Amino acid sequence: MRGKKVKIKESGILGKFTEDKKNDLKGLNFQINFTYNVEKILFARILATLLRSGINIADALVILEEQFVGKFKRVVSSVRGDIESGQSLAKAIQKHPKFFNKVYVGLVNVGETSGRLIETLEKVAQQQEKDLELKRKVQSASFYPVIVLLCLIGLAALLSFYILPQLVVVFASFYMSMPWTTQLLLKVAGVIRDYGFFILIALIVIVILIRIITSLKSVRPYWQGFLMVIPFVGDLIKKLNLARFSRILGVLLESGVPVNKALNTTIESLDNEVYKRLLSQVRKKVISGLSLGEAIEGLDKQDIFPKLVTQMISVGERTGTLEGNLIYLAEFYEKEIDHITKNLSVVIEPVLLVVVGIVVTFLAVAIISPIYEFVSTLSNSI
Repeated sequence: MRGKKVKIKESGILGKFTEDKKNDLKGLNFQINFTYNVEKILFARILATLLRSGINIADALVILEEQFVGKFKRVVSSVRGDIESGQSLAKAIQKHPKFFNKVYVGLVNVGETSGRLIETLEKVAQQQEKDLELKRKVQSASFYPVIVLLCLIGLAALLSFYILPQLVVVFASFYMSMPWTTQLLLKVAGVIRDYGFFILIALIVIVILIRIITSLKSVRPYWQGFLMVIPFVGDLIKKLNLARFSRILGVLLESGVPVNKALNTTIESLDNEVYKRLLSQVRKKVISGLSLGEAIEGLDKQDIFPKLVTQMISVGERTGTLEGNLIYLAEFYEKEIDHITKNLSVVIEPVLLVVVGIVVTFLAVAIISPIYEFVSTLSNSI
């Protein structure tokens, strides 16, 4: 294989492409080493570019293999080996579900079957980018509150282990009576000092148990259903799933996948069990002869599938623009998610500021009050 690489680099258009683009592609390594999500997006985009340049898929995968590092490099190497042994690209990447999900594999398979692999790979990259962008928006919305909470925990630990113990010794030596705020703070500090490690372990165990329980197949639908009725959070979850549903289904249909198969792939690609179960019912109705719009409208779940969704799908089916309408819905809900996440920080920030203000005020009163009394006592004694 070493000799083969040398031969490839010396050949016409491929050699020119390698020399011209090698540095540009390697410059992307800094970005692609962080997550497999970014790597698989870049895999589809660069592969489409290479194929469009006239390079055959086996040689394109040789170039791609040189651009990645770590586990994904080994994945690309395995895919290249399967391609060279005569397998299709879809079958080759299907062996690596951790990196290439069902939507990814399904679209590549359609692209190979229809002879439009380059266009399909570009659609794959766009779909995966949009999916990753949605996840990042949701994660960024929860980042600020977590940072503030960690700062408060750090402040409490600092007071409990370093500041308060020294003040207690001073106050006790003068037999001073301390205000209730200071006494309460000292009791809390004492509990944290004596049992802090056990409390931390208990909290970690509780969090792990909650995650395990809520991830059980029998419990997950009820847990996710509960989250969907929480104000603000539920709205975000619904719009996130509607955006993913619309984009995945729209891209699949646009690529020529039949409705039944497209629905099945979409269902398997969603994480929310509520939507998966409802869409499974929709798929059964479509198989029985109903249109997609009629099947969704028959669910009578206006809070899960709003009228906008059913109307846009029904109009799309009647006018032959279903794929375009689904993409439009995806873009609409993606903008809504962007709006919600921005508003989330606007709503949470003042609430957190009030909470931090209350905590800091309580700490200031609890610490400064006895110091003030201590100084007053010293002044009177002098």
